[in-house]
Amino acid sequence: MNLSEIRNMVGSIVDYDPNVQTYIDEVNRVVNEIYLDFFTDRPWKFAQETEEIQVYRDVSIANGVINIGANTITSATNPFLPWMEGHIVEIAGAADVNNGEYVITKSIPGTLYLENFSASANTPNLTITVKQRFIDMPSDCSEVLSLGIRSPTEGTNAHFSYLSRARDEELSLLLSSTGLPTDWLIYDDMTMTQPVLQPSLVAVAGATWSEVGTYYAKYTFVHKNKESAPSPEAVVTTALGGFVLNVPTPTIQNTGTNSGIFKRFYLRTTTSKAFYQVSNSDIAEGIVLINDLDVAVDYLANSRRLPDNSGHYKRVRLYPRQDTDYLIEVRFVYRPDRLTEDTDVPEFPPDHHRYLVYRACQELFVKHDNLSHSEMYRKKADTELLRIQNLYLSEGAGYWIKQGYRESTLRYQTSTSLTHLG
Repeated sequence: MNLSEIRNMVGSIVDYDPNVQTYIDEVNRVVNEIYLDFFTDRPWKFAQETEEIQVYRDVSIANGVINIGANTITSATNPFLPWMEGHIVEIAGAADVNNGEYVITKSIPGTLYLENFSASANTPNLTITVKQRFIDMPSDCSEVLSLGIRSPTEGTNAHFSYLSRARDEELSLLLSSTGLPTDWLIYDDMTMTQPVLQPSLVAVAGATWSEVGTYYAKYTFVHKNKESAPSPEAVVTTALGGFVLNVPTPTIQNTGTNSGIFKRFYLRTTTSKAFYQVSNSDIAEGIVLINDLDVAVDYLANSRRLPDNSGHYKRVRLYPRQDTDYLIEVRFVYRPDRLTEDTDVPEFPPDHHRYLVYRACQELFVKHDNLSHSEMYRKKADTELLRIQNLYLSEGAGYWIKQGYRESTLRYQTSTSLTHLG
């Protein structure tokens, strides 16, 4: 069933289905809350994905140069790489005020831009080391299940054991330790800062596209493939036969020079519920005037939707930290997109979509003060949930640990073979 069919079935059971947008929105909200909670609640077979992520060894450079005023480190002989953005550079050999670790905001060949870094003098021949301390999980990752190396091209296979943060602190494991990783632990989650400035949207004559109507726009911040939650919404209605959509300069939030953060625009029309990425929407750092957003006739069919992750990303850390470049395999529970368009279909087996119907009816009957019917559909939902568990949760009760396979209701088992380094 798609969203429209789910909503119609709920309306038929509840015997209340007014064609009122506020009620439609309310049912959609209830269905989505149930859907997202259900999907990410347990490691269902249908809710798991596996991706490979490249991780990088430390990179040491002996001829770095601090540049006063520019807050940069340059190197003529060692080109810096894009993966370094967001990670740590350790500086040694400068004045005391400059020694230490700094976050890299932007990396281009020959130059690193640093966060909260200020030099008092140009300093050549520095020893610097770029370190990847954490690994960003995929944007739709809700829960990490396992990590390891299983690529024949890596020359080794390894399954990493889960290590709790409390155990990590108890053992005083050193951040400087490197080697073939044996364990992984949850690192600090990261949330991208959200733009708060509402853009303006202006329709100007002079385009080849002639569809009149109302348009809505939002933009996000993007840094190193991570995307924030969207800005407030801009709206414009046009009766022009041909037009372009422009965004004036002062209405776009400034992301600063050399921040590594650019903007990405999304549009929707009155005929769509979801926002879709505009093809020429990746706007440079700082403040810029956006002329002629590329709104082609088929942009809805061929464009990427505004992601539904609210700018929140999970991270993990390896112990010991990788001593060479590895391709890490990550298995995780993913977070599906909300059901936004009426044609959207839940991402689990269709034979069990009625679970969403039963749970939604359970909640709506409570709102209608019909507790007996609410209880009846609670039982129907519980019965359907049991069927889903029997079919799609059979592998979720056991987990691989260093000592072997153990049956457990826990998601993780802590490794016990590590040595205290205190």
